[in-house]
Amino acid sequence: MLSLLLTLLLLWLFFKLGIGLIKIIGFLLVLGIMFFFFAYLLIPFLAIALAGSLLWATLK
Repeated sequence: MLSLLLTLLLLWLFFKLGIGLIKIIGFLLVLGIMFFFFAYLLIPFLAIALAGSLLWATLK
């Protein structure tokens, strides 16, 4: 219930500030794409790089 009230408050604030619904939806879309990039592409790449560097450090 609290999250619903917070959502309504944020929507009211955005409309008062002149930020339209299209900009809000666009922002949420960009945020979702960034989450997809970080969660599914960057974190496994960093884990593989860390494992490779640890393997290189132990073999050297």
